[in-house]
Amino acid sequence: MNPTADLKDLKLEEYQQKLIVNQLRREVFSQLDPTASASMFNALAEAEQKLSEIEKQVAVELSLRSAGGVLGAESTGLEAKAELRMAQTPTSYYHLLDQTETPLFTCSVINASNDIRRVRVIGFVEGYSARSVDTAELAPGDQVSFDQLPTFFPQTLKEINELTRATLNVLIEDLDTGKTEIHRTYPIWLLARTTAPLAVKDPKTGAWQDMTPYLGAYVTPNAPEVMAFLAEAINHHPEKRFVGYQADETQVEPQIKALFSALQNAGIHYVNSVIDFSPDTGSANQRVRLPRESLKHKSANCIDGTVLFASLLEAISLSPAIVIIPGHAFLAWETWSGAPDSWRYLETTMIGSHTFEQSTASAQKTAETYLELAKQDPARFRLQPLRILRTSYGITPME
Repeated sequence: MNPTADLKDLKLEEYQQKLIVNQLRREVFSQLDPTASASMFNALAEAEQKLSEIEKQVAVELSLRSAGGVLGAESTGLEAKAELRMAQTPTSYYHLLDQTETPLFTCSVINASNDIRRVRVIGFVEGYSARSVDTAELAPGDQVSFDQLPTFFPQTLKEINELTRATLNVLIEDLDTGKTEIHRTYPIWLLARTTAPLAVKDPKTGAWQDMTPYLGAYVTPNAPEVMAFLAEAINHHPEKRFVGYQADETQVEPQIKALFSALQNAGIHYVNSVIDFSPDTGSANQRVRLPRESLKHKSANCIDGTVLFASLLEAISLSPAIVIIPGHAFLAWETWSGAPDSWRYLETTMIGSHTFEQSTASAQKTAETYLELAKQDPARFRLQPLRILRTSYGITPME
């Protein structure tokens, strides 16, 4: 059978299954209590499992298609290849990315001649970035690979408020002859500063790369608006104090209940919004408000509410985590500093409509359901502790 036809059919099946999954996610997570309907929950889980299987098939086909050899080296003695790795570029947290983990592009050069050769690789996004440069000296038969992530101009990125088309330039130069071995351009999308990609497709492999750890950048415990809110929220605590883990274990939950009560009192309400999956552009995106914006406008979707509550918890020295399941996000916190990985959960979309006890019970049920599904597919339940994001990933607050 024609491999191209196979891939075309698979992509169509993938697209159609994503539409089904997105519809089910809207039905489940638009409810005031997402766990209210067991039958809908089960239907969503089955649809997501089918989508996962199709995505794996697409990735395999794309990998096979990209496994061909590079151009011959009869004319120059060098074999050079460049590949785009990120067609969707997150401008909001691009500065936090690591070039070895999430390069904008990669290239490789093989010295097929009998002489020592020197090469230079240059990459830049026209009008938006500085030039990234790598040089190497190759003995006969040597191969070298480069991962590059050109540095964007911060002032220029601040002006990107809508999805913007840009051009990546990649040059591979032969320093011994002064000639350009390759000069290629790739169209890329620069995502708006308010857009957080939760996953980005690698054009080289077709695989989806998890970007949810970078939601930690939206957790901003030191923002003046967050600190001002805490000054008011403390009045909702029975003892009028936030002490983190400095008191005994029984004093942790009252602090969280006080913050819950303060947010209810402030009139924070849920805005119906599930994670926006965009199969046409190769990304899973979500509009994320910074905590100060949610406090100002008194509205939040699931991710907005999660990063807002996580900001408040981190500000009072408690240990929060962001939990991502397909199509939804909610909050977790460590019950005690001496017992790491002992988590409790909170459904922030229920703040304006339910009690603290109802919100934690619903989140606990969701967590248990998806933890079970994650035994087969870890992507079904991703818990991102802020202490790990800050220390191991180097993800700092955006402001």
